[in-house]
Amino acid sequence: MKFLTIKKNKNAVEFFPEEYIKKASKILRLISEESKLRIMLYLAKEGPCHVTEIAEALGMNQTTVSHHLSLLRHADLIAGTRDGKNIFYDINEPLWREMGKQFFDYLRKGDDIFILGKFVLKRLKK
Repeated sequence: MKFLTIKKNKNAVEFFPEEYIKKASKILRLISEESKLRIMLYLAKEGPCHVTEIAEALGMNQTTVSHHLSLLRHADLIAGTRDGKNIFYDINEPLWREMGKQFFDYLRKGDDIFILGKFVLKRLKK
């Protein structure tokens, strides 16, 4: 397993497994793409919505929106609730609230673990 070394200062060196860096990078790439970000912001503002409503509101193709929703859902960034044949999507609010809190706690306090849904980042000792 490869490790990424991050130097905070001359006296402190921390090691992070490369696989976790890749997972974090994947999530950040996912939410940095403009169309996916627009979808997430729309869901955050409007609450649970059907794919057709999202596509119409954002002026996007429904197939494209469905694809983006699938990727966001697979990453646990949004959730879907089935009502008969329809699925209504919404942001995974508890995950986002916890992400903000834990991430900054992790950076500032130097906690040994950061857990966000399926994503786990562990600080390894030398």
